[in-house]
Amino acid sequence: MTSMLICPICTSPLQQHQASQGFYCENKHHYDRHKEGYWPLLLVNKTKMQAISREKMRAKRFLLASGIYSPVVDKIAQVLLTLLVNKPELQHLDYQCGDGYYLRALMPNLSALNAQHWGIDDSENTLFAASKAGTAANLLLSGLKKLPIADNSVDVITILDSPLKGKECQRVLKDDGILVMLIPAERHLWQLKQQVYSDLVEKQQEINLPKNIQVIESHQIKFTQDVDGQQAITLLDMSSFGWRANDELRHGIKTQQNTHLEFEFNLVIAKKQG
Repeated sequence: MTSMLICPICTSPLQQHQASQGFYCENKHHYDRHKEGYWPLLLVNKTKMQAISREKMRAKRFLLASGIYSPVVDKIAQVLLTLLVNKPELQHLDYQCGDGYYLRALMPNLSALNAQHWGIDDSENTLFAASKAGTAANLLLSGLKKLPIADNSVDVITILDSPLKGKECQRVLKDDGILVMLIPAERHLWQLKQQVYSDLVEKQQEINLPKNIQVIESHQIKFTQDVDGQQAITLLDMSSFGWRANDELRHGIKTQQNTHLEFEFNLVIAKKQG
């Protein structure tokens, strides 16, 4: 079976051996499926993998499993179905998929689509967790500076747990392909931000995209939740500003009840121009 994947060594197209489920190219480079269920598509000794502590991974998994992000998942699924329901078939890539939470949450809601789902990440222990949790997508372990994916081969890319970096997503996305980005808005976790920053003010959010990636629609996702101290710490660790909190501040946040904590995201839908 021919796939959208390319060999990370020689960039030749990869084919899949049906019996072993491994991938190989015409130059006899082989990539076996890991026993845990993902495919390492790596340049041996050249790709530096990331690692996330088990404690933080476990805390994040428990937080997301609580359903706290259900309004986010519901909106993403609704938008994707509306955009893609008439596509005869499509390739979906979840970029930096982490432990696969969004893939697991979205895929049952996208069953009406004739889609092949892929998740890619550069952290082996998060992909291990994704596989253990039963993520049904095809999971790839790879460096992110050069994706093992052919040019113009992906119909839709979701970036839901990280910022857009580099040009690789732009390269692999088809002309007229859809880019879906979940971006924390200014008042996201506002009550936690107020404890971290002494001079906090609201600022207009700017989205910088390549010239050939044009925003076609944007949706605001906004809600409040009561969270306990441990959940607040986990949300802090998931944020872009959590590193600023010292031990004293973290202890204070962990020992307090956080009522009506604001969650706010911009769901940005963009299209690659041909």
